[in-house]
Amino acid sequence: MKIAVFLNEQGVIAALTEPGTVMLYTRENQHWRICREMPFTLAGTTSLAEIRQHTLAMLALMPECRHFIAREIHGALLAWFDGSGLTMWQSAGTPEVALNLIAQQQPAPPEPVAQLPQAFVHAGPNPGEFHVDLIAALRCGGSHTSKQLLVPLMQQESFTRLEIRCDHVPKWFDRLAEYQLFVVSDCAPDGNLQVVVSKKVP
Repeated sequence: MKIAVFLNEQGVIAALTEPGTVMLYTRENQHWRICREMPFTLAGTTSLAEIRQHTLAMLALMPECRHFIAREIHGALLAWFDGSGLTMWQSAGTPEVALNLIAQQQPAPPEPVAQLPQAFVHAGPNPGEFHVDLIAALRCGGSHTSKQLLVPLMQQESFTRLEIRCDHVPKWFDRLAEYQLFVVSDCAPDGNLQVVVSKKVP
């Protein structure tokens, strides 16, 4: 994870209307370190076109960054940052607290560990659709969890919809919205649950 912070000469978070330095931080082994420094000032720029050119040139130097912290950012500047795919954060003081707060709010990507036994996976009528009997899969033996079994299907590039037969909705499904996945559950004819996970609202 890389996060940009705009600091003034005193090393505190500044407004983008002030002269300062963009510090690009990266997190390694639970510690933040500066991996790039870029002086930035809008002093002397008198037109929106100049401000835009200066701002976009700075953003182009850190394409891997998705978060930017400043004390204040308004108007056209905010639109240009947003158009570059950045999430803007307003904060004050030294950067460490803001950096840790942003890191804590980012969802950890699920890590597939096991492959779902293919006997319990059936392709749906359309590409990227699957039907899974999770009850039977978990009863077949082994120490697999529902997360270990289902996440590999959801991570497939072609994935669009997963219909699951289960006896309860896994608790970790609460976080699927963070990955733009929708969950709908209903009672199946056999008394169990039928849960649908999809990239679109069912």
